[in-house]
Amino acid sequence: MATVAFALPALAASEIQINYDTPSFQNREITNGKVKISVSYDGQSGGSLNEENNLRYTLYYDGQEKIRETTSTFNIGNISLQDLDSNGTPEVIVKVYSGGAHCCTEHKVYTWRDNNFTSVQFGPADGNGGRFEDLNQDGRMELIAFDNSFLYAFSSYAGSFPPSVILSYRDGNFEDVTRQYPQYLRGIAWQMYRTLERTEGENNGVLAGYVAQKILLGEFEDGWNFMLARYDRESDWGLDIRDSNGNSIGRHRDFPTALKAFLIETGYLNRNGQPNTALNLRDRVIR
Repeated sequence: MATVAFALPALAASEIQINYDTPSFQNREITNGKVKISVSYDGQSGGSLNEENNLRYTLYYDGQEKIRETTSTFNIGNISLQDLDSNGTPEVIVKVYSGGAHCCTEHKVYTWRDNNFTSVQFGPADGNGGRFEDLNQDGRMELIAFDNSFLYAFSSYAGSFPPSVILSYRDGNFEDVTRQYPQYLRGIAWQMYRTLERTEGENNGVLAGYVAQKILLGEFEDGWNFMLARYDRESDWGLDIRDSNGNSIGRHRDFPTALKAFLIETGYLNRNGQPNTALNLRDRVIR
């Protein structure tokens, strides 16, 4: 129903792409200014793939080795150099995939600060985890992702359409700037609306994301009323009330009741059922 698997676009900076048929290679290097990364990968061998510790990389600054890491990726990976904050020094972005139908992708971003590389990880996340784009054309990249907690909450993966998360990379860290981009948010809300118009069944998974998206736009009441008029009264997906161990301890009477409880639990609404102006979505992406 909804497309939620975001892919990183082709990067202007140098990159190393790994696909299912990428052969093994050793010490492949990419350089941008004083930053260099050397990458080795264990690919297909005899029709089988070694999935454990099959990706190794070393980070250099000004010719000096600084960090050596080993990780695992399954069929898909990307290592790139890109200046996310437009300060003249590129970040190192390492993307790995654990395998599975949708999950999971992890990114690790290294930045050169105070004579060393520091790192921030985002994910594991469904799909490809997000993409970098300069939304306001200021030369700095925003991370465009989505709130994974909405996937499977009220429908299948295909029937879910999670709300947006937008993070800005500054001084070696990411901060939530989602509400600062209403035009982008409105475009996604329109996609949600069009999805509901074009399809039948599993509406509740899209409506949950739509209401959250409208909260981010400051239009909660409008989104809520739209949901009340369109929700599937026959679906019982997501109505169970569960304890911290995942055990069912009760049942919501209907989807609107379950959705309100979910929006409170995930922080979009406060305990009084009103939009939470202090909502910070950074932790939905950054681990």
